Amino acid sequence: GGKHLIDLVVSSIIVRAQAEGFNGTCGDGFPLAHMLAQVAMHLSSTDFVKAIMAHIYTVCPTTIPTLPAPKAGCSEKDLMESLSMQKQKNGEYETFPRFLARTEGIVSLVAEIMCSIPLDHVMFGGSKAAILWLQRFLDLLPEEQTLLPILTAPVLVAFLTASGHMPSVWIILPLVSQVQRN
Repeated sequence: GGKHLIDLVVSSIIVRAQAEGFNGTCGDGFPLAHMLAQVAMHLSSTDFVKAIMAHIYTVCPTTIPTLPAPKAGCSEKDLMESLSMQKQKNGEYETFPRFLARTEGIVSLVAEIMCSIPLDHVMFGGSKAAILWLQRFLDLLPEEQTLLPILTAPVLVAFLTASGHMPSVWIILPLVSQVQRN
């Protein structure tokens, strides 16, 4: 019973974070993120944290962080699948603007969860993990120009916008310099 309830709650949260009206870069996710961090702190079981992370990583692998690796000359379908674009009910893939908005919403939510109070919560590693996540993401960026800038810029904007509200934002400033250089 309990695991099914957790899965239902988590699924509802993920649906909300992917909804067209959700705007993570404008702070829509902060109340939700704070609630999730508080619930995770008060539950004795780690099932809730694991379920949230599993659902988020499934719908948006970029939050791990990882980047897609489409093969040179791949088909449009292969590119869409490597980006984790979702198929709609009619069998067509979501539009690219919709994919970017959905990705920004999920990435923002993850950053907002990391930066939620209390700072020692365990969701996605808490505020200390925000800096590690950003460093890992920047380390993934290839030296050579590829198709990835179409994804990396919105992800960086979403993450930096949300994590910029973190009390220890000054720690991120050296990484912002790295973004400017790249």
